Amino acid sequence: MVETESLIKKLTKASKKIKAISKDGKNNFQGYTFQSESAIKSAVKSAIESVGISIIPSFEILNQRDVKNNKGRVAHIVDVMGSFDITDGNEHLTGRMPGSGLDNGEKATAKACTSAQKYFYKQLFNISDKDEDPDASDSNLVQPNSNYQRSNGYSSQRNNRSLQTNNYRQQPRQNVRQPQRPAPQQPTNSKASSEFEELVNEIAINSGSPVANVKEAIGKTLNANKEYQNMSPADKQKKAIDVAKNMLGEK
Repeated sequence: MVETESLIKKLTKASKKIKAISKDGKNNFQGYTFQSESAIKSAVKSAIESVGISIIPSFEILNQRDVKNNKGRVAHIVDVMGSFDITDGNEHLTGRMPGSGLDNGEKATAKACTSAQKYFYKQLFNISDKDEDPDASDSNLVQPNSNYQRSNGYSSQRNNRSLQTNNYRQQPRQNVRQPQRPAPQQPTNSKASSEFEELVNEIAINSGSPVANVKEAIGKTLNANKEYQNMSPADKQKKAIDVAKNMLGEK
């Protein structure tokens, strides 16, 4: 009897095939570069197809709201929770990732789904760029939506039977690379958190950038400051607000 390769081993092989992805996208308004969704999806698609894996996404809308900037422009924000079925036809792993999208038209939902899928792939396969330090980002700032925690918990089934791996992060197997960023913590000051979110939304409206990209840019600016690393959580929030205001030209 020929022993079939487990899904975990196939994921390991796929992960090893995905190298650092360069930042091929650019935000001219804020002056930063980023890894585009198309570049990440292309790298993942090639890797998982080579080992016989499919990842099937589905999305649930969690929240919708309209925001207005100080110029009176209104944008629509959608928060989603993405579920991702990873399968080779025999076994299944299911992962979840939230995403948020902002748009002046009707593309907020599509942007939210894109954000969830992009960051799910980045965490599942630990995708970095050539200049990125995976441990450097402040988890309070780079998440698509601070109201939801990214979940790396996976349920696993084989031929409809439960396996003993109920948590992908807590029980790593076969050297699958684990996401290195910690789960986001809740903000220490709700008023400051709300102010920060409003500033981020306004930057996103003005620039046409996804909320997640704005937060990632702010996070990288903060982490380039050595003093920021030693600040208290409250002082970090104040610093983040200052950076966001500078991006808006308020200071």
